[in-house]
Parts: sequence; C-alpha cells; structure tokens
Amino acid sequence: MLRMLFSATILAGALAGNAMAQAPDAGCALPSEPEGIPAALDAAVTGPADKDRACMKALLIPEARMMFVSLGADGAPTYTLRTLDDWIARVKADGHALLEEKQLKFHIEHYGNIAHLWSTYVLHSDGKQVARGINSIQAIKEAGGWRVTVIMVQAESATAPLPKEYLP
Repeated sequence: MLRMLFSATILAGALAGNAMAQAPDAGCALPSEPEGIPAALDAAVTGPADKDRACMKALLIPEARMMFVSLGADGAPTYTLRTLDDWIARVKADGHALLEEKQLKFHIEHYGNIAHLWSTYVLHSDGKQVARGINSIQAIKEAGGWRVTVIMVQAESATAPLPKEYLP
C-alpha cells in the first residue's frame, strides 16, 4: 500500500512538473488574481491575426478547450469545439488582419483555486466590429498565477440579442 502511495505521489509530481514546465516566460505573466484574466485574454487575442500566440498558449492550460455556441438556421442550438491550436490556425488564416478583443463588463465567482468569469466582449477586425457576445470562462490557480481551462462563447445575433444587464 505504501509503495502504491509513493508511486502515485511521484506520478502526481511528474504531471505537476509537466504542467508547470509550460508556464509563461516573463513577457507573458499570468494574472495574479482572477480579475486580471479579462485583460490578459484581451492582450493575448489583440494584434495581427498571424501574430505569435505564445502568451495565449501560456494563459490557457494545454488541455484547454474553446466552445463556440450558436443557433443553426433552424433555430436549434449548435456548437463547435476547438483546441487552442485549432483556434490559432483558424485565426492565423486571416493573415495580417488586426484583431482587437475587449471584455466590456464581467462578473467573477471565485472560490479557492477555481474561478468562473461571465464576460460581455466585443471583437473588431481591422477596426470593424465583427462580433459581440458573452464569454463564459473557467480558470484555475497554479503556482505561477491564474490559467484558463475553458472558454465558451456565444456571439450576439438578431435572435439572441444581449440582455441589458450584460451591457456596459
């Protein structure tokens, strides 16, 4: 029994070491508090579509997922699930288009080492607004700061306008 516990402890340490090995460099500091996540996310997204995404990769855990929720032509809800690498490839295809994301208003629920952010965002491409909607962001605290585990996004549409309470 002691041997199994020892082996499990070594395995857990190795896995934790692997996760920490992917912590950001000095140019991509993780937020020290959950309130810093929206600004860090905006900074990681904003810039040329084909920019280096090292800070985005640092902010999200390697296993992070991004889910894009929408309404189909028939009005039924649908979603697309992407890894961060999928998202980066899709955005990079826009070349030098200048992206700017801004979290307009957010609310945070926080307990211990977990946090949930509900955020109204706007996204511009080359100065033109291309989307506005809600981000549902989950994050965990690690030794280096807060990292995002999941981002669920639903853009505003004619059939799903943003409620007044989510507007700035």
